[in-house]
Amino acid sequence: VALVVFLLFTVMLRARVKSKTMELHLQNNELIKAKEKAEESDRLKTAFLQNLSHEIRTPLNGILGFVNVLQDPHFNDERKNQFTEIINSSSERLLSTINDIIEISKIDAHQVEVNYSELNVTEILEQHIRSLNDKALKKGITLVTDFQLTAENARIVADSNLLNGILSRLLNNALKFTHEGSIGLGAYRDDSYLVFYVKDTGTGIPADRLEAIFDRFVNADLNLSRSYDGSGLGLSIVKSYLELMNGSIWVESEVGKGSTFYCKLPVK
Repeated sequence: VALVVFLLFTVMLRARVKSKTMELHLQNNELIKAKEKAEESDRLKTAFLQNLSHEIRTPLNGILGFVNVLQDPHFNDERKNQFTEIINSSSERLLSTINDIIEISKIDAHQVEVNYSELNVTEILEQHIRSLNDKALKKGITLVTDFQLTAENARIVADSNLLNGILSRLLNNALKFTHEGSIGLGAYRDDSYLVFYVKDTGTGIPADRLEAIFDRFVNADLNLSRSYDGSGLGLSIVKSYLELMNGSIWVESEVGKGSTFYCKLPVK
C-alpha cells in the first residue's frame, strides 16, 4: 500500500511539475509576443512620426523657397507661373496633412458627429468624378463609371460630409498610385446595403498587407509609402468614417495590376 501511495504521489508530482513547466512556457511565450508587439508598435510609431515630419517640412520648404524666388525680378512671367503652381501644390499637400492630423485627433476624442440626411449617391459620385477629371487628364488616366443604380435606390440616408471625405480620399489614393490605365468608380445595391467601389490599375498591394493598410502607423511603414507623398492616415480615416455610419470597407488587390476598394453602407 505504501509503495502504491508513493508511486501515485510521484506520478502526481511529475504531472504537476510538467503542468507548471508548460504554464511557465506559455507565459514566457506570451511575454515574448507582447514584447515583440510593443517593439513593433514603437518602431511603426517612430516611422509614422518621421513620415509625418517629412510631409510637413517638404511642402513648407517648397512654399518658402519659391516665394523667395518669386521676388527675383529676373524671372519672366512664364517661370513665375510655374513657381506659383508649385507653391499651390505644396500648399494643398500641407493642408491635406494638417487636415488628416486634425481628423484623427477628432476621431480619437469621439468628436466626429454623424449628421444624417437624405442623399442621392449617383449625384455625389458624378460630382467627384468631375472634380478628378483635370488631374486624371494631366496624368493620362482614363476615368470609368459604372453606376448600377436607379433614381429610386440611389437615395440613401447618410452623412454627406463623411461620405465626401471617404470618396475624395479613395479617389486621390487611386490617382496617386496609378501611372497608366484607368480609375473606375461604381456603385450597386446589395440587398439592404449600398456598395460603392474605387478601382485602379496602379501599383497594387501585397497580399500580406491588405488588412494592415487600414491601420495607423503600419500604413506609414509600407515600402511604397516612401515613394509617394502622403501622411498614410487616409485609409484609417476612411475606415473610421464608415464605421461611424455602421458601414465597412475591404480591398482586393494584386501587385502590379491594381486595387479595388469596396465600401458598404446600410440603406436607412
